[in-house]
Amino acid sequence: MSFTTRIARQLGLSRVAIDTPLSQEQRTPLLPSTAIRPLDAPPARPQPESATAPRAALPARPVEAGDAAAAAVSPPETPSRTAPTGAVLLDTMRVDRPDLAPLIATLFTRDGTMPEDLARLSGQLSRLDLSGVPPTPDLPSAPVVLLAQSLAAACDGDARLALDALDSLAALDAEAELIAAWQAGANRTPAGSPLLSASASPSAALLGSPGRLTDVGRRRRQDGLRNNRLGWGPMLIEHAAADELAARQAAWRTSSALGGTPAGMDVLMAVTARPVDPARRRDFALLLKASEGAPRGLDHHGDPTALLRDPATLRTLTGEAVFCAAARMAGDVAAAEPHRWALAAVRNDLHETGPGTRFAALDARLMKMGRWIDRAAPRSALRPRNPLIGKSPFRALRHGVQGVERGPAAARHRPARERALTEAASALRDGLLRVSAGRSSGPAAVPAHLLRAAVLSHCLEEASPSFERVGFDADARKAIGERLARLMLSEAAAADPPVLSALARRLDELPDLKALAGLRLDAAALADWVADARSQGASGTPPARPTDLANTADAGNADATSAANAAPASSASLLLTASAALARAEDEASGRDTRVKAVDRETLRTALKDIVANIEGSSRLRLTGGGIAGVGLRQITASISAVASALFVRGRVDARVQGARHAVFEIAMPPYDMEIVLGTQRQTTGQVGLGVSVGPDLGAFKVGGNVDALLYGQDRAELQGLSLRLPRVGRPVPELREEFSRLVDRLIDHGAGGAAHHPGDPPLLRQLLQEFPELTVNQIGQAGDARRRHGLGADVTASLGKWRLKATASAGGYVETQRDVTRRYGDASGAMRVERRIDGHASRAGVALRASLGASQTVAGSVGDAGKADLTMGALQAGLGAERILGGVFERREAVYEDGRLHPLSFVETEYQDLDAFAEQVKPQLGDWVAAGADRQRLEQLVTDIQRHASPNHSAAARVVVGTEMRLRDDAYRSAIALCERQPGGLPAEVAALEREIESQWRDSAAMRPYSMRSYERNMAQRTHGLDLVVQLGSVTAAEASHIDARVDVPAR
Repeated sequence: MSFTTRIARQLGLSRVAIDTPLSQEQRTPLLPSTAIRPLDAPPARPQPESATAPRAALPARPVEAGDAAAAAVSPPETPSRTAPTGAVLLDTMRVDRPDLAPLIATLFTRDGTMPEDLARLSGQLSRLDLSGVPPTPDLPSAPVVLLAQSLAAACDGDARLALDALDSLAALDAEAELIAAWQAGANRTPAGSPLLSASASPSAALLGSPGRLTDVGRRRRQDGLRNNRLGWGPMLIEHAAADELAARQAAWRTSSALGGTPAGMDVLMAVTARPVDPARRRDFALLLKASEGAPRGLDHHGDPTALLRDPATLRTLTGEAVFCAAARMAGDVAAAEPHRWALAAVRNDLHETGPGTRFAALDARLMKMGRWIDRAAPRSALRPRNPLIGKSPFRALRHGVQGVERGPAAARHRPARERALTEAASALRDGLLRVSAGRSSGPAAVPAHLLRAAVLSHCLEEASPSFERVGFDADARKAIGERLARLMLSEAAAADPPVLSALARRLDELPDLKALAGLRLDAAALADWVADARSQGASGTPPARPTDLANTADAGNADATSAANAAPASSASLLLTASAALARAEDEASGRDTRVKAVDRETLRTALKDIVANIEGSSRLRLTGGGIAGVGLRQITASISAVASALFVRGRVDARVQGARHAVFEIAMPPYDMEIVLGTQRQTTGQVGLGVSVGPDLGAFKVGGNVDALLYGQDRAELQGLSLRLPRVGRPVPELREEFSRLVDRLIDHGAGGAAHHPGDPPLLRQLLQEFPELTVNQIGQAGDARRRHGLGADVTASLGKWRLKATASAGGYVETQRDVTRRYGDASGAMRVERRIDGHASRAGVALRASLGASQTVAGSVGDAGKADLTMGALQAGLGAERILGGVFERREAVYEDGRLHPLSFVETEYQDLDAFAEQVKPQLGDWVAAGADRQRLEQLVTDIQRHASPNHSAAARVVVGTEMRLRDDAYRSAIALCERQPGGLPAEVAALEREIESQWRDSAAMRPYSMRSYERNMAQRTHGLDLVVQLGSVTAAEASHIDARVDVPAR
């Protein structure tokens, strides 16, 4: 471990900052995990006997100082799911065999609705057999509530039409009708297709084929024939036919409403005449979604069979999607293939492709990635860019990828490093025996190359978890001495036990063997030995050490000389192999140098594909590049105060407003997918503070102290853009990596300026949807972050000036608290949507040394303002700062919805910046984790290792995922909310009650199950170039990444 690394680790420095006259740079110190280098690890902490504590959940809010004990013993109360809430929908869902009259009265409020129709509808729904619907825990009547909601939405609150639609729905064979309609529309069946609406008029269909009528049509037809007086019968039958058609269309709209909700498809399959085959159910759901989004000008009234028979349908995106889904349901994959992109588009909530549509906006964002690549290319200093316009996140690759490609230290990198060290030691041992095999060390010397070879042989053959070690005990030295004796003797002499044991005893008494007791055999020692062997092999001098030994090592010289002459090249190659293996071992310990000197399409491709090939779960890399602009009063108010007054005390106002605009690129591998984010972030920063300088002005020399108080600071950021996701669950990870690698190629080659991009090509988004049918394309909705800051700093300043030049030096420190830290991310569209929310607080402290030389005295910022464009034209500045995180807790909630359903890997995670606070909080919870299936010994060892191998860039977290019962209830609640939004007025009171119930589930620890304990390693690097002369202008590039350093997962049950 280097001196700087040791200092950074001992002081707990999480960030260092370097100021130069032209830039400011911040970065995380390089702190290799001590879990990878066992010799550098601190001694294990003594662990007290753990007692089993009462069950207590992880806090559902950030734990403030002093609250840890309360949080550990005060679990949140489980909300009741039986008490009435006053919300009709929710209360009805909770009751088995409820009275549906209040529900029907709430949903069917159309003017002119007859009470008897409401009563008939309530009775008919109550008599339905919905036992085939999978039950929802604690919500036995959820299916009938969702069915009633969908009928109300499809029939616009008309109870009479809902009765007819329910009858039509009960007679619906959706799969057969859709396949028949697709075949008819594709001219694959005779003209006499038995489709209801194939006839020219509704009455002709009804009169010509009475056997095909539903109960609605048959009842209306019989009424018309009974009342056939004065010629009214045909007219009544015509009206009956119209009612039949309206009921049929309402039934299809009901199907679309139900099928478009997370829990509605099972209900739909339970009420139709013949359920759709499960293998075709996904295509059926997409067909319903596409037909609902079809242009109203096609006059289909929600009936997808009408779309399939209309030739104009294929001229629209949704029409192609309907055609594709129907062809897949019919088993004609070849006919569906050309339209696969359209079905994928509808799955991602894209229904139109024209200018100004969401499709066009997403395609333009994808094309912009190509321009980002061109902007990141090296450029002459005489051709500056506007940092607010010519932005590119890929310039940040000059900082490297910050270890995002790395994985758990002990599980991945330590074994890989051990394998590399073993390979290096084995090659070095063989090389040592060959490179100097022909040289005699003389009768009074222990050959150092043979001693080292004996040491390496002993370590390689000894069963030990780690090759590295410090010191060899007496038994080990004795074994090494015997090995050395065998190497020094001829085969004949070594086969004589008395000769061998006599030489071994004499070797044991030599200083060279005794010195092994204090030998640190690690990667650095191996590197030195390799260097010695290579230099001595080249120079021809023997690696000997003088001793008192006599008359040894002569007998085997002839054989050794012959071996050396036989393979001189082999020894050199062995040493090269050892050097390469040591380099790999160092990469495993400290990480590879991933900085990209010059960014172009090929270097970017190489960098991204390396990440795709090596990234592990829960890792994320974020690259940003752009500009900042603002205005600040700190320097000018300080200068005015100094000129206007020669008082002992001088004041200043630190008011600052800044705006930033950055291009953002993210690549990540969450538990549920692998994803890329392309976006633009707009950031605003404002702060108000006061400062005071105290000290005498002695003319040419000034000395004093500064105190600065940050009264209020606020940072806000908003993100716009898109995300591309490929699902991860249920598929081999190598297959996912290969597919994602192909996606990276398409983005680079087919974007703006790409080699495969040609005028007249289909939109890039269409190409991606066609080639990657499982691709999720999300438009980002509400996303951004915010925080409030307060701080206090102090420093000591001295300046010396003459001839209008002043040299200033300062040293000081600061402490800052951040509260109301929030980060939000939500997708507005897409098949897999993510809603992420992080809330918490943090505190940090830092110290800084600064110096300046110029025409004016600059005031050092003693309140943690590194990274801002605080460079001044009035002086040349330089500085060095360091920062330490004092503590902080963040709660992260991540809800993932795949095709509307809550994903089983949705989670709540509580992350601690203070690792000791993490251990204190989770130890009382271990009983619950063991009950969930985790191994207690592994959990305790993880907590111990997290504390033992603590690093300033580490944090620790406990993650729980949603339980099965919670997921089912959540799907039912959100289905009801989605159907409420289709109602006139939206039923806001009902929606509010359902949303409160969803929120209470997320805060109910009993609804969750333990999933994973882990520690994260977070690294960052940021560079700011700019000027500050009251008005600030600068450019910023930053790379930040996180990956798991250690983890224990609860086995799935």
